[in-house]
Amino acid sequence: MLKALNVCLEVDGPKDAEKDTTLHLLREVSFNVPPAHLVAIVGPSGCGKTTLLKVITGIQQQTSGELLWDGRDLSHEEDLHPGDLGYVPQFSVAYDLLTVEESIASAMVLRTQLAQTEEFIPALDHILEVTGLTHLSDRQVKVLSGGQKRRLGLALELVTDPCLLLCDEVTSGLDPRSENEITNLLRVLSRGHPKRVVINVTHSLASLDAYDSVMVMYQGVLTYHGPPQSMLHYFAVEHPEEVYLKLTERKAGDWHESWEKYRETYYQRHGFDGARVLPEDAAAKTSSGPPKTYVREERAVAKPEPTEAHEHLDLPPVEMPSMITQMFELLRRRWTIFRRDKAQVWLHLAMLLGFPLLVVIFALDGIKPLRSLSVHQDANLEHEYQQLKQHGKEQLEAGGLVSGLIMLQVVLVTLMASNNAAREIASERLILEREKLGGLHPFAYIGSKVIFLGIFVLAQSLWMGFFVDMVVGGLPGDLITKLALLVLASAAMTSVCLGISAMSKTPEKATILCIYLVGFQLPLSGAVLTLPDWLENWVQPLVVAFWSWSGSLSSMRSTAFYDAVKEVTHTDLISPAIACFVLFVHVLVGLGMTFIGVQRSQWDS
Repeated sequence: MLKALNVCLEVDGPKDAEKDTTLHLLREVSFNVPPAHLVAIVGPSGCGKTTLLKVITGIQQQTSGELLWDGRDLSHEEDLHPGDLGYVPQFSVAYDLLTVEESIASAMVLRTQLAQTEEFIPALDHILEVTGLTHLSDRQVKVLSGGQKRRLGLALELVTDPCLLLCDEVTSGLDPRSENEITNLLRVLSRGHPKRVVINVTHSLASLDAYDSVMVMYQGVLTYHGPPQSMLHYFAVEHPEEVYLKLTERKAGDWHESWEKYRETYYQRHGFDGARVLPEDAAAKTSSGPPKTYVREERAVAKPEPTEAHEHLDLPPVEMPSMITQMFELLRRRWTIFRRDKAQVWLHLAMLLGFPLLVVIFALDGIKPLRSLSVHQDANLEHEYQQLKQHGKEQLEAGGLVSGLIMLQVVLVTLMASNNAAREIASERLILEREKLGGLHPFAYIGSKVIFLGIFVLAQSLWMGFFVDMVVGGLPGDLITKLALLVLASAAMTSVCLGISAMSKTPEKATILCIYLVGFQLPLSGAVLTLPDWLENWVQPLVVAFWSWSGSLSSMRSTAFYDAVKEVTHTDLISPAIACFVLFVHVLVGLGMTFIGVQRSQWDS
């Protein structure tokens, strides 16, 4: 049984020195929900329906009061096991490019240990059958209707056979037929487990007869909880739609006091207190509350009896898979999605092949070797002067070309890195939140992203370095050092942009921030414009392009090109070893941002 005792939730409102601005989102909410029970939470917009559901799930923590599950206080003792709790948000929680069967199978691998057992296929087939998705198993999520997506959302939570299934407006926005189908499915699911409680937040009042009980919320307080047939009598209305208007006739506190007066009477009469249900005539005699329950004419809503529910499939006790299993399943799923996204595949191929070509366009003539100056004084002073002048000109051209090619490589590599990582987490944030609630380990998620993006880092940076060096005929300096610095520059930008993606509330915001980050790489690096000394010391440690560019140029110290580069570069160059170390620190900082962002709850994003 699920019980709430005086649950309150308060948050700080806008600051005002003259009055208390505390917002009371929930106020002294108390209820009992017996096993094998389907509950609807209804009420006007902003009344606290979804907030109450999030408090029950643990997404938000109540400021006072108790939540009990089978007598265990969830606010002080250990929370529900991820396998015991199912939460179906109102938005789609599946990837568009996966099929229905792939989505459910992936959820089973991430949340159970059935993948390597003989029970995996029967359990998968059972979930498809009970949710009515068997005939849609090979369809991609993107082609499903709204009602079918709601069924899939339910199916994803049934993989652990939870005893507490919480649904947030899974019937909203559906046509009447689809709404009835989903409501009846919820009723069937509530009978599919001897201890299961199913709670659905809904705006619709059309299918309330299919529910065992209805909670009516108003301005953060519970004003009624009982059978839908008794609700009309309690509020003295003829139709459910009139309840909301009736609520406005009294203050929320008055409704709350009224319900607290009659709550125990209703609970005893209908067995919500866990005791035996009294016969209705006996309940009427012992009741000091309202008269005998008024039963109105049945609406045209099919109400499946418990015997109509699919036979409960006894699964082994749910044990979470290992972090390694989760990580490789996430990686497999991510590659499947990437392969099927043709636009992304072609974009990555275009960048992989096109950006190196863009670099070599600026070096089609190659880098001409510097001419050696005469070590003796020429008798013809005019000829000596002309030779020195020509040498200076070629030195400036060679130095500018080398410095420009190195910087262009670095900037393009960081641009590719930004494109790879900017939306990687932000675009799937709500799916991540649901999977975290289901027991997904943050390190498994981050590890899958590191491996997935790491492949792009290596492919893009190494191909850039090798291709340009091959076409140009060999840039000066050690090739291995330059490749290492390109890889680290790509890894650093990828890591930082992944952190930005994890911290951002929307993919659009993450993309804009990452574009700004890449856009300032060139002007702040010191390769083109030299910053004031007081500003340079603060900015350069944060600029990825500076370290990769500076370290690559420093690797040319043993060549004549180094002097040429110094002629056109007024910024101090850093040794390759220090540059590699600083770029590695950037990688760690980005991963730290990613971990913080992944850990942070962003359900409301």
